[in-house]
Amino acid sequence: MSTEPVLRVKDLTTRFHTSHGVVTAVNGVSFEVGRGETLGLVGESGSGKSVTAMSVLRLVAKPGRIEGGAIELNGTDLLKLDEEAMRQRRGRECGMVFQNPMTALNPSFSVGWQMRETLAAHGHGAPAASRIHAALADVGMPDPERQAESYPHQMSGGMRQRVVIAMGMINEPQLLIADEPTTALDVTIQAQVLNLMKKLTRDRGTALLLITHNMGVVAKMCDRVAVMYAGEIVEEAPVEELFRSSKHPYTLGLLRSIPRADRPRQKTPTLPGSPPDMGRLPEGCRFRDRCVFADERCMRHPDLLKVGERHFARCWKTQSGEKLVAPDAPREAQHDL
Repeated sequence: MSTEPVLRVKDLTTRFHTSHGVVTAVNGVSFEVGRGETLGLVGESGSGKSVTAMSVLRLVAKPGRIEGGAIELNGTDLLKLDEEAMRQRRGRECGMVFQNPMTALNPSFSVGWQMRETLAAHGHGAPAASRIHAALADVGMPDPERQAESYPHQMSGGMRQRVVIAMGMINEPQLLIADEPTTALDVTIQAQVLNLMKKLTRDRGTALLLITHNMGVVAKMCDRVAVMYAGEIVEEAPVEELFRSSKHPYTLGLLRSIPRADRPRQKTPTLPGSPPDMGRLPEGCRFRDRCVFADERCMRHPDLLKVGERHFARCWKTQSGEKLVAPDAPREAQHDL
């Protein structure tokens, strides 16, 4: 795996100007994704994950707009391109797998016609049929020639998701963004789709930005993880390091809320409270009203600082070398930081 970044996001800020005030959905977010690497962007609904993805593609709908930062794809700042130049890069250099394949596909046209349009938009004319059939075969579609003539409503949810992945990969982009790609699928199909995406990105050296709230998906798919809360990245680390020794209370809460087969009779811990109103963010640490470790330091807003060799956290407690020990955690489940 190359360490050269395909995507570099620096201090990205995206706001929505509404009649009720300004909502800062993404606030100073920075991360990189290298060639052949999978970065997981995780967090609760409303944390800013999908807005970050739409910002990378410059598809933020009004009244939203990108108000700061830089988004570099292969060294080119996408925020400095005009709309036509940006359109040429979508699909060709950066592919997208949307959350709901039924709304991502046009029900009025066959999937082959839609894939042909994807090729034509980037200068690939006839013969396109062989590329379409090969792309469908790559994602494990049975009888690709027949399926190319099918319409989305004639396919199962898993098959539609495979079509969306094939469309995202057909122009062989160097970056693929997948926004909750398995949310609408049953567990068996989820595993098949995840294995497929992992194989495609590994075989082609594609950088993958995977947006999810499922920590099990993160453990299976990702090399590194960035945890978002209230529009900010609060922790970033290699996946094994994050699961072994999380250094932000929010991440610790997410990990502790995963059901454990070895403790079936124990009640699964949950995070208290709710995420803050993004239009009225609290002073200081944005997680402090839900944090069992909060003290007077948390009235000041912490920066995202290095707390390990490749580990970063936005927490006063772990930045000072203190331990995260949840009050109700059993001794064997406590994190020794």
